[in-house]
Amino acid sequence: MGDEPERQFMGGQKSKVWTYLILMVVLIGIVILINVVWKNPTLAREGVKSFFGLPTWALATITFLVGAIVFWVGLKIETDWPEAIGAFLIAGSVAAFELIAGWSKFELGLVVVPYLIPLVVFVLLLMYGMKKSV
Repeated sequence: MGDEPERQFMGGQKSKVWTYLILMVVLIGIVILINVVWKNPTLAREGVKSFFGLPTWALATITFLVGAIVFWVGLKIETDWPEAIGAFLIAGSVAAFELIAGWSKFELGLVVVPYLIPLVVFVLLLMYGMKKSV
């Protein structure tokens, strides 16, 4: 009876495995990223400007596509982790596109609007994911 809220959030046995696999991949990625930045901060700073020789917009596009695929996969399985990670990647790429296009162009008279756009994208995707999830 005490495990009921956890089961409702985590789903069945398969979704628990997916949750832990996805969490493991995310944690490994974070550790690798922190290690790269810690070892050579100037290379990390320059690496953002050009990722594998690609322009900045290409990195934002790749992040958007990866986020869309992860979000779509999340809609097909029980757990909500992939949807949240995919929504976060998509919102992050929207913020990156705002920076590329010019942050001030999105102000529309209010300084807070460029901050709200990625947040609204994230929340809307999460709401859609919760509604359409298996």
